[in-house]
Amino acid sequence: MYSDVVDLREFYQSPLGQTARRLLRARLRQIWPNVRGERILALGYGTPLMRPLLAEAQTLIAMMPAAQGVAYWPREGRNISTLVDIDNLPVPDNSFDRLILIHALE
Repeated sequence: MYSDVVDLREFYQSPLGQTARRLLRARLRQIWPNVRGERILALGYGTPLMRPLLAEAQTLIAMMPAAQGVAYWPREGRNISTLVDIDNLPVPDNSFDRLILIHALE
């Protein structure tokens, strides 16, 4: 069962969620120090980790499972999030260089 997008957003706005976001972003940067010009897909509720990647990645898309819900993101710009059927992703082979999978297998 998926966590609801509203609950996930509230968690990442809480003090514990902010700490989790900070730690996950730091670890992601250790693994991916440079994503300049790359195409990145976040599947699940990946937006808390994506902010630092906005200025670097060529393409950045957040796909959220239909059972979880979707949230417009980023708030200050053009929406890059979409609702998808997790069993039938609209993603052709080799269309992304990197994948963030978070809150997608619950």
